[in-house]
Amino acid sequence: MHVTIIANPVAGGGRGKPTAEALDRALTAKGCNVDLRLTTRAGDAAAWAAEIDTDRIVSVGGDGTANEVVNGLRDSEVPLAILPMGSANVVARELRLPRDPEAVADLVTTAKPRPMDLGLHDGQKFLLGAGAGLDAAITHEVQGARGKRSSVWRWVVPSIRNVITYDYPPIRVLLDGDTLCEDAHYAIVGNCVYSAGVFPSTPKARIDDGLLDICLLRQLHPFKMAAIAVAVWQPGFIERSDVIYRQGREIRFESAAGAVVPLQVDGDPAAFLPATFGVLPAGLRILARI
Repeated sequence: MHVTIIANPVAGGGRGKPTAEALDRALTAKGCNVDLRLTTRAGDAAAWAAEIDTDRIVSVGGDGTANEVVNGLRDSEVPLAILPMGSANVVARELRLPRDPEAVADLVTTAKPRPMDLGLHDGQKFLLGAGAGLDAAITHEVQGARGKRSSVWRWVVPSIRNVITYDYPPIRVLLDGDTLCEDAHYAIVGNCVYSAGVFPSTPKARIDDGLLDICLLRQLHPFKMAAIAVAVWQPGFIERSDVIYRQGREIRFESAAGAVVPLQVDGDPAAFLPATFGVLPAGLRILARI
């Protein structure tokens, strides 16, 4: 079996490289022919995924590295495994993926690939989801830290600052061609349960149902946003009067007041609204045991 590992060496506080090397050794011990590649800049993972001819591909890093690999893959039949090394690791949490190189090597060599839907935005694929509003404002602020050693702590100060200072302009939302809401203050599209960072904002999302989930938060202000961060973990969150929750296949976000509203997709900045999202059912074969 030929296995290609694409790893972000600075992921996990600089543990990406030694972890990828440990995975290389574990796969080699299982008789695999391994090609290990370490990224040096944004775009490397996508470029390499587009050119390789391999039986299995493993992304070692965070959600951003996995997103690059998925967008680079030209053959959707090549199964993808993920060894999570990022700050949030949302895909790994969704799929209950192991962090140990030996366990991932076993997954690569023995697990049966299963279909996973992909989201679509502006010609690009995404695994997790997208957010318009507060989380995107935070993501845009920390963009300059890309390429440095990744740590959850570099998100703390921007998160606190934006919760206090963000002015929550209204967002118009259309679902499958019909207007769903005119005054959302925070809009989330989810292909996974944990689509908005570490929060289970789209709890009904399934990776193979052919649908995207949408969670809209209304009537927000800084103090309420802090309360929402706690309430999202409670049963019945999506039944709140200030939450709108739906599922569909085509979603559009627009700035309702002409304000500049930032957007993030799979945890990376993605310019500003308007934005349209679609779904590619079974667009990826993922290696997981769930």
